[in-house]
Amino acid sequence: MADVSIIKTTYIRPEIKRLLEPLGGMGCFIKKGDRVLLKVNLLSPSEPEKAVTTHPEFVRAVAREVKKSGGSPFIGDSPIGRFSRRSLKKGYHVTGIEKMAGEEQIPLNLDTGTKKLNISLGIRIKQSLICNYALNADKIIAMPKLKTHSFQYMTLACKVMYGIVPGLTKVKYHALFPGRAGFADMLLDIYLLLKPCLIIMDGILGMEGEGPGGGGDPVELGLALASTDAVAIDISVCRMIGIEPVGIPVLKRAKIRRLWPEQIEYPLLRPEDNPIKDFRLPNTAVHLLTGKNASNIGPVITDRCIGCGECEKICPKGAVTVVDRLARVMYSKCIQCLCCHEICPERAIKPGNIRTG
Repeated sequence: MADVSIIKTTYIRPEIKRLLEPLGGMGCFIKKGDRVLLKVNLLSPSEPEKAVTTHPEFVRAVAREVKKSGGSPFIGDSPIGRFSRRSLKKGYHVTGIEKMAGEEQIPLNLDTGTKKLNISLGIRIKQSLICNYALNADKIIAMPKLKTHSFQYMTLACKVMYGIVPGLTKVKYHALFPGRAGFADMLLDIYLLLKPCLIIMDGILGMEGEGPGGGGDPVELGLALASTDAVAIDISVCRMIGIEPVGIPVLKRAKIRRLWPEQIEYPLLRPEDNPIKDFRLPNTAVHLLTGKNASNIGPVITDRCIGCGECEKICPKGAVTVVDRLARVMYSKCIQCLCCHEICPERAIKPGNIRTG
């Protein structure tokens, strides 16, 4: 059985203490002297109001509760692209994390070292490079954002630990696992390697539409969720949206791998108490609401393209090239992972119907 605590709240006063009380409070997870990683979602350098990353005020509130329990919090993630001090500093700065952390005297991880670990429970991968920052923590609190994801439909708690893998290794995994099921299994392999002791989800300002990056649209939801079970939280979000949880690739694989809790208890609000009405899924996932088969969805270059080349750098199959300052997609090579859509700083790449071959 898993407990999922859900509250309605705001960034002005996130009420993390109230959220965690049904789970035993922060002191149930964090003890005096613990070095606690706050594993945020730092996908790309984006302002907080764009809902791409975990909001700094949400992180502040969790960090304060960790300190009250005697723990020493620090913040870390591996954004998309190259895992470097430069990319980390830019991400912390633009997202507002840097300013907040300075005010609260919370260290920001700038260690870009990695170590290869064996994954005993892995199905798709048996070993992987893992970022040192995650290995140097006594406890991990995962802080995912409630967002859509064009490839995996939703990016919630099960996917947040993918950030302990260095950025360019993530690109390699997109190439190795171009199918949604294989990629979802790989995500679960990573999650099971370093399971967080607690998951606290930022759903106050969520993202709908063509997430998880700048192509998505912020949406006011006013929600915070907490649990020790990532699968249970993700199932709960699906129920609030009104979609069948098994339709989400990572939850389907979790079901097959017997990672679903037999029962979920809701000590505070229940999903049916907080239906998220008219929530827009990405184009790739509209079949979850309509019941119709998914279309052949891939990256479509729009006239917003300035030829910056970020899509060309990130593509795991070399399917995107920039010619005459315009990105072009060779669909015969494209595996429809939509990494280019995620990283595009100009929102110039949209998921749409394509013809391959």
